[in-house]
Amino acid sequence: MLPRYLVNFNLSELETQTSDFLIIGGGVAGLFTALKAASLGEVTVITKLSLEECNTSYAQGGIASVMGEDDSTILHMEDTLEAGAGICNQRAVQILVEEGPARVRELMEMGVEFDRTNQHYALGREGAHSRDRVLHVGDCTGRAIQKVLMDSVKSCDHLNIKENLYVIDLLTDRGRCVGALVFNPEKERIEAYLSKTVVMATGGMGNLFERNTNSDVATGDGTAMAYRAGAEVMDLEFFQFHPTVFYTPEGKAFLISEAVRGAGGILRNEEEEQFMIQYHPLADLGPRDVVTRAMVSVMRKTKTKSIYLDLRHMGEDYIKRRFPNIYCTLKDYNIDITKDLIPVVPAAHYTMGGVKTDVNGETNIKGLFVTGEAACNGVNGANRLASNSLLEGLVFGDRVVRKAKSETGFSFNSSSVKIQAWEAGDSAGIEISGTRDMLRKVMFGRVGIIRSYESLDAALQFINQQEPLFRHNVLQKESFELKNMLIAAELMAKAALMRKESRGGHFRQDFPAQNNKWRGHLVFSLSKERKEEVNWIGTMW
Repeated sequence: MLPRYLVNFNLSELETQTSDFLIIGGGVAGLFTALKAASLGEVTVITKLSLEECNTSYAQGGIASVMGEDDSTILHMEDTLEAGAGICNQRAVQILVEEGPARVRELMEMGVEFDRTNQHYALGREGAHSRDRVLHVGDCTGRAIQKVLMDSVKSCDHLNIKENLYVIDLLTDRGRCVGALVFNPEKERIEAYLSKTVVMATGGMGNLFERNTNSDVATGDGTAMAYRAGAEVMDLEFFQFHPTVFYTPEGKAFLISEAVRGAGGILRNEEEEQFMIQYHPLADLGPRDVVTRAMVSVMRKTKTKSIYLDLRHMGEDYIKRRFPNIYCTLKDYNIDITKDLIPVVPAAHYTMGGVKTDVNGETNIKGLFVTGEAACNGVNGANRLASNSLLEGLVFGDRVVRKAKSETGFSFNSSSVKIQAWEAGDSAGIEISGTRDMLRKVMFGRVGIIRSYESLDAALQFINQQEPLFRHNVLQKESFELKNMLIAAELMAKAALMRKESRGGHFRQDFPAQNNKWRGHLVFSLSKERKEEVNWIGTMW
């Protein structure tokens, strides 16, 4: 049985801090929400590492928003719904595309300078978009947005930033979230941060997979801690793999933005043939799930370790001007992208599922809001449309604050928080680093791009064998993180095993077709008795 809390604690004995808003996570969703909330009261933002280290900083391509004269919110909505493979929350998508432009203009007012051509924005196109609508800052859009947001929060009154703290668990009292239990590695102690409004913006879970594009902080902590607290989690079987990540046998994966293919980059096989025209009408700009599976198929047929991305026909001046970061980074690997083919492979990229919320970020737990990649409001359906993620963080972060503004105060008695935890057991033989590495290998190989009953069952067997780790009751960030990774991985594998069809970012080779009876959502939660419950909801929200 999964424990309610990962550690034993006495709340009355802990160092305690209070604020009107507690925001967990410091990417675009967390910081934009914090800036909006600062006008309503005291705000505390907690980040696992530094503010710079988040998935937002790694977002190269840009932010999708209707800005061109030949574009419309209707077209943006249609593209998003098409990519979502029939299970998007249409209301959430409508909100995203209609409120998005106003939120993007707020970024501009804060100081984000998107690229222009003469007097017009230099709009790019990415996979599955029918119009050029992706605003960008070179090939470092996320980093540019993150810098402006960081500068803004650091100069904002009533906003306190707490870096390098690890949130262990959400604190709940009589069905309401009242704060978080936090591990302070520097002081080697547990602390409590209390608040009437808790906003979780912890990002995704790409680091469950051996090869991924994510920041090191993206380990599924938010999903796992919310699930332990009784929150509903949804759509975890849908995970997006990015087609083009620079292939090198060693070193961290480096993303090659989809904007490269949007600008005319071509995927080629070992014989330098353009193969995607055989797999989708949009060829290299097909939906990401189609492109990644096509790449895997070609690599298997040709028995090669990578595909090649060709930019050479774009011209040296354009490449250096449009993709300076990619050009300089690959130069360090002795690859000149103006003259050489780029070896690329798919890698884990984005979590479509997460903690179930409504269009205001509210969960089934009073006082707990979730936004950004950690949330699942149905806007992405089974497969996120490229460059919608930064926009989602802005739009729904704003809506969280608007909804929370109407929240009333609450009374809280620290002695009423019920504590449950495993009794500490024998931790001899438990190797945190080795288990983490093996989990990531298992997830990439068994719960990755192509799945089957056999692969998913094998993954679940491995995960279940790690149960003794939950009796490894020590104050250690790496131990807490691995426990969260195991919980998130188990939920993802279970959902993938239950969904006997292929749709969007979920592909079963034993059920390769889409099936209308599966046009809906798997929702996992824990009952009051700590038993797992699985519910099914249709596409009518």
